Amino acid sequence: MITELIDVFNEDRVLTGEVLPRNDIHKRGLWHRAIVVAIINEKNEILLQ
Repeated sequence: MITELIDVFNEDRVLTGEVLPRNDIHKRGLWHRAIVVAIINEKNEILLQ
């Protein structure tokens, strides 16, 4: 399994130098950058996220 590593930021949007797996960042509630993309059809159904 490939683990996605993500840069950690502080509340001022400054890199902390810490790089952690996505799960750890979410468990600890740390700041990080993210992009969410969803493809939705004409029935308002999410086809891909």
